[in-house]
Amino acid sequence: MSFFPTDYRAATAAPESTGHDRKNRYFETKRIKDGESVTFRLCGTHDSGHVIAGWQYFTAEGKPRRFPKFPEGYLEDIGLTYEGRTKGTGEKDKPQYFLSFCALVKESDEFMVFTINQKKLREQLETVLDMEDYKQPLPSGMFNFYATIKRAGEGLNTNWHLTPTLKAPTKADEKRWAEVAESIWLPALYVGADPFSGKPATARPEGLPPTHRDPMGADHEVATAPDLEAMPAAGW
Repeated sequence: MSFFPTDYRAATAAPESTGHDRKNRYFETKRIKDGESVTFRLCGTHDSGHVIAGWQYFTAEGKPRRFPKFPEGYLEDIGLTYEGRTKGTGEKDKPQYFLSFCALVKESDEFMVFTINQKKLREQLETVLDMEDYKQPLPSGMFNFYATIKRAGEGLNTNWHLTPTLKAPTKADEKRWAEVAESIWLPALYVGADPFSGKPATARPEGLPPTHRDPMGADHEVATAPDLEAMPAAGW
């Protein structure tokens, strides 16, 4: 019988990430400014617990809430729109569709929860993952390409471009992913928990896999998404 709790963290263990550190392990494409770009590599799939999609909104207290299906009772706690807050109109916001996945982000060299907020970008990623050379992850769970998202313009004149480049991950990056993959569980976001706290013992992916519709009307599962002055470093 052990004296310590089963989840006790030994004094010799590596320092645990602080809340600030973990907050910095989230990236949303809406943060990209005009002329900026970000480069990333997809890691994992829906079945492995590293890709989720659904609906999200912020409450009146500014807390994010995410759901695998459209939340019917959202009007009870959803926050106001920007105009509703700044102009005093009281206009309620509405849930927005999102796609979140685990990615190795080049700029930070970190495994992050990467969220795509724009429909145009989701469409471009879906097109890439429909291509024969890009659609399946490697045995390591990482994909054999990196993608660069670039924003041009502001407001209604904004254009988004997602450009894939075939390049296998390095053995070192595959080893890093193998070491952390089991400690990342994106469905935790549906219940407001920390996705970097690992997969619960009895957990299974929630919701249906992300899909897109082809020109013939058929749905297909999606296998899962500052200016660069030079080509990405080794491994990208």
